[in-house]
Amino acid sequence: MRRRAFLTGATAGLAALGTALPAPRGALAADGHTVPRVLAQPAPAGPLVHPKGPFDVITVTGGPGTRGAIRFETPSGLGSWEHLHLHAEGRDDHAPAGSALVRAPEGATGYEVDVDGRTAAVNLFDGEGLRVGGPERTTLSAPDATSVEVAAVRLRTRAGWGADESWRFDEEGNDLWPAVFHPVQALTVHHTAMATTGDHAADVRAVYYLHAVEQAWGDIGYHLLIDPDGVVYEGRHSGEDGLPVFSGVPLPGRARSVTAGHVYGVNHGNIGVCLLGDLTDALPTRAARNSLVSVLRLVCAVTGVDPRAEIDHVRPDTGAVTPGPALGRHRDWSDTACPGDAFAEVFDTTIRDRVARGLV
Repeated sequence: MRRRAFLTGATAGLAALGTALPAPRGALAADGHTVPRVLAQPAPAGPLVHPKGPFDVITVTGGPGTRGAIRFETPSGLGSWEHLHLHAEGRDDHAPAGSALVRAPEGATGYEVDVDGRTAAVNLFDGEGLRVGGPERTTLSAPDATSVEVAAVRLRTRAGWGADESWRFDEEGNDLWPAVFHPVQALTVHHTAMATTGDHAADVRAVYYLHAVEQAWGDIGYHLLIDPDGVVYEGRHSGEDGLPVFSGVPLPGRARSVTAGHVYGVNHGNIGVCLLGDLTDALPTRAARNSLVSVLRLVCAVTGVDPRAEIDHVRPDTGAVTPGPALGRHRDWSDTACPGDAFAEVFDTTIRDRVARGLV
């Protein structure tokens, strides 16, 4: 039985069971579809760069916490400088890294970055077609119960958003980031800090390129992503059994999640959910907030995580203990502005309290 199609979950005393569901109406056929390949032109940060051809996003990588600035050239000349902050993310088995994604203005012809690091001009739409296979969507759900208000969550799979799975392997075919699983301890919320392009699957591919290729992690660092329309996307690859995020059907207190790369040093057993967009000065859309609450509530239900709890996160490979919230923001674990000042200020009332109320 394929377990991707359905997850059930509840609070203590209700088991989580895997049950196959029919493919969602309108889902793409299993033989896949075509998406544009990501085109990228790397360059050192510094003087004005003129990429060959159009570009949609600039990736910037360097030391974690590094601050600098970026500006763009358009046919009307050089624009004003925009502040850059390289947020700390990364695999725990790699050196700590900082990165940023910046949306290029329409018709940009060049860019200049004042930071010690590397850049790449990324074209998300004009590359030769990449054929991706597999179902486009799946459903995460939970049983009806008077003590649980856990809504079903539609999920766009890696195949659905067009993940180039070749990025996960080296030239010899070795997996660059083999999946390892640990008991779930926490859930952490992020934002991409980049204005979206309007094609949100392409936005996810931009994040994937930054993490898998530019940062050389071999995969995307988040478990799940959510766009402004409330669509949820599968992130980090978790094996070939078709079950997102987890190893085996999750049970409260026994669920094991694949280790990702969203909070450096606190990644094991920490499920990362990232909102697409820049939430520094704006709140997530209502659709994004509602989806985030549904996702977090469902994950808390199937894992047994108490969204109001304070925990001591234990890193299983070293034994290091880090105190923090069971359900929190990136900034609760690291020196970062993520998930944006505007959103962070209201996170408790708009997200954590709503998640907790649905699990009473």
